Parts: sequence; C-alpha cells; structure tokens
Amino acid sequence: AARLLALAGARPAGAPRATRAAYVALGKLGEVCGDAAREALCAAWDRADLPPDHRRAVAEALGKVGGDAARARLDGAAPAVLDADPELRRRRDRAILMSERDATRDAASRVRGDVATPADVTIVLRCRTGLEGVLADELGARAARVTPGAVRVPGGAPLGALFAARTWLTAGIERALPPGPADTLPARIAAALAAPDTRALLAALTDGPIRWRLQLAGAGHQRAVVWRTAQAVRAAAPELLNDPTRTTWDVVVELETRRASAPAAVGALELRPRRLDDPRFAYRVADVPAASHPTIAAALARLAEVRPDDVVWDPFCGSGAELIERARLGPCARLVATDLDDRALDAARANLAAAGLTDRATVARADALVHAPPGVTLIITNPPLGRRVRGDAPALLERFAAHAARVLVPGGRLVWITPVPRRTERAARHAGLRRTSTRTVDLGGYPADLERWERPRG
Repeated sequence: AARLLALAGARPAGAPRATRAAYVALGKLGEVCGDAAREALCAAWDRADLPPDHRRAVAEALGKVGGDAARARLDGAAPAVLDADPELRRRRDRAILMSERDATRDAASRVRGDVATPADVTIVLRCRTGLEGVLADELGARAARVTPGAVRVPGGAPLGALFAARTWLTAGIERALPPGPADTLPARIAAALAAPDTRALLAALTDGPIRWRLQLAGAGHQRAVVWRTAQAVRAAAPELLNDPTRTTWDVVVELETRRASAPAAVGALELRPRRLDDPRFAYRVADVPAASHPTIAAALARLAEVRPDDVVWDPFCGSGAELIERARLGPCARLVATDLDDRALDAARANLAAAGLTDRATVARADALVHAPPGVTLIITNPPLGRRVRGDAPALLERFAAHAARVLVPGGRLVWITPVPRRTERAARHAGLRRTSTRTVDLGGYPADLERWERPRG
C-alpha cells in the first residue's frame, strides 16, 4: 500500500504506466488504504497537468473509494474538460453513481409487505409454464387474467397477502413502458421509473433507501444500456439508487430480440420486490440435489385434494416437500416418506420436523418398486429423473406406475410428474388406473406431465 501511495503521489511523467496502474489499484484497495488512498487520488485529480488517460483512471478510482471529498471532485469537474473528453464524462458519471450508492450501503432497506398497493396497479405473478391454472385456482376471484406462465391480479392489498398462494415464483408490479425504438430504451426505462406515481409507489412500499437493479431479460447483460439507464434515472429521480449488490427492487424488462444488435422492449416493466421475506417455505431447513422445487410440490399437493383419512406416501421423497405441502392443505391420517438416498432421508426428517409433522410422519429407507405401505390412499411424488431419463429409467417408471396401482386402496390417487408420459400412460392404464387430469409443465427447460390417476372403486 505504501508503494502504491508513493507512485500515486509521483509526477506522471516519471513512470506513466506505473502511476496509472497505481491509481487503478488504489481504487480497488480503498478499504485497505483508508483515507490515505482517497487523499492521494484527490491530490492527483487536482493536478492541472494530469494526462487524459490518467484522469479517467483517477475518476474511476474516486468512485470506488467514495467519500465526500471524492464526490466533490467528481461533481466539480469542469464542463469544458468533460466536453473535450466524452470518455472521461462517461467514467465520471459512472463513478458518481458508484460513490452515491456506496455512501448509503450501511442503511438497511426492505420492501414493506404490510402496506396496501394502489388499487389501480396490476401485479403479475409468474409461475412454471403449465401451472397457470393451478395458480389461478389458488388466487380465486383475484385472478384477473391468465397468460402463459403468468397470472395477473389487481392491486389494493399488501404484497404480503400474495403469499397465501404457494405456486408462484416471482411477483412484480407492472408499469407501462413508453413506446420507442431500441436505441431509446434507457430513456424510456428511466421515464417509467421517474414517473411521479412510480416514485410515490416505491417510496410507500420501501423502508429505507430505495435501491434498484435492472434486468434485461432475453438480451444478455447489455451493460451499456444498464449504465445509461442508471445515469438517466439519477438525473430524473436521484432518490432511486442503482445498486446491483444490495438491491431492494429488481426492475425487469422483458426483451424480444429481432436482431442480435437490436433488442426491442415490450410495453411494460416489472418492479419485483427483492428484500421481502417470503414465509411460504420456511420449513426448508435442508435440501438435496434434484429435490422438487417447493412450488412444484405445492402444485402436486393442490391437485391431490384433501381427504382427512389420507395415508400419503412419497416413494421418492427427496427433501419431503410434497408430503409437507399436502399436510399444509388439510388434515391427513399419516405421512410415509421413503427413498434410497440416506441424504434425502436426513433432509426429509429435518424438514418434517421444522414443519411440525414428526408425530404424523414415518421416514424409512425403501425401494419404491417393492415397498408397499398398508392403506395408502394417496401417492404424491416427483421421481428424481428429470433430464437423466435414459437407459432403463423409462422402464423403471413404467414398473413404478404398475406398482402404484397395486399399493393404492380402491378410490386412491396417484399424483406425480412423469417425463415419459406415453410410456407410463400405457403401464398405468394396463394396471387398472384411470387418469383424471394431466398438464405439461416446464421444469426448468424440459417438459414433463403432471398427472392425477385414480384407482376405481369396486
């Protein structure tokens, strides 16, 4: 650090490359060097003979070390100097953004889930494609419009009320995006964020500094667009702090790319709360690879329906999410979790205990193709095959479908996910099961069928 400070204090003419590298390093090591780094960089900035490439490096470093003195230098840059060096202006503006956001990093910020949203806003709840109907059923009368992978509801209730539905992945408040060509996207996003009603909305729903991060879905990183947007927002609404590291709100803009060089934005953006505690799956204290996502488990449980006398078996229990989600919907007689993976069994035990279900649950190591718990009225499971469906895996699923028909009592149900529905359908029908519902669901890039089968009575 001492050598860097000495280099930064030297005249650039002596060792220009080393001196410039010292400026860059001091910016990265500002926390280590403390005030000494800031003082050395400020002194360098004040030099009238500082070469242009050095001044650019110092501008970036000042943004990283932050502090009142650094911001004063950056804000006080002579307009004539900036006009003569557009690259310096760009780096100076970026440095100011970084310095301002770092100045508030110690202040806590969260989204308030107890404040009612305006009645005239629209909230979009996104889910796995194929589960829109399940989510709309959860939302009941609030579901206003269903589109692929999303259900929209009107505002008027607190964001925390959305957690009554368990099958959505993200929630966002829609805001209109002004129309225009692709090259005006930063200005259009900034106009939407700086609109008076958007600023008032964010202020009402945020406790602490309003931090935001831009996500351009469907067009890669687009860093130039992100920085131009951040600069435009700062100019129009300085209370909105662009902070990708400690963001409070994700600003998501869906893009459709007609050409690689010309992404075009659709007509809306979403304000997605990042720092809003989601209590829905607090029981997940343990997990294992390939375990079901809890929203998938919640969808399976909802399609299974509630019968108070249910003896529920998950033969591929993973971390136990399906059994827990079923128990949360209503009473049941007993829960049976089996798996061949000891890590899964340990995770299931921990999660069942966290959910307060230990007294009703049995967890044991067992083969799903052989084990036959007595009195099973519901089999609910997501076999851990997914992308690995190859070799003899489809045949194993066929064998399991036939075995499930033998295990279920008359009137019992099999609710599961199969990645090879044509093959398992033949096996299930041949074993005497009757399919009552099916839907294709996107499981993170590959399709599988979520099905409900019943064993007829009599």
